[in-house]
Amino acid sequence: MKTNTEALTEGYFRWRCRRGMKELDFILNRYLDANFQSMSGDTKQLFNDFLEEQDMLLWYWLSGKQHPEGEHQKFADLVKDICAAGYHQK
Repeated sequence: MKTNTEALTEGYFRWRCRRGMKELDFILNRYLDANFQSMSGDTKQLFNDFLEEQDMLLWYWLSGKQHPEGEHQKFADLVKDICAAGYHQK
């Protein structure tokens, strides 16, 4: 779903990163903390589209149990970036 990129503020994403799973909340907010200020409009739109997906699918991707394929291939690089921000920082 295309959204006006001006509406994609940090607060908007903070709200969208609140999921039904504490692990997802942690990983997604860590990514947001590390990257929001440098995100382009296209990256914000991609992240917004990513957050439209079901929690379990996001968890499978971010935990490495599955990889984005087919129509979800557009999220492959984003998943790698989110994993790097969520798992590899101390």
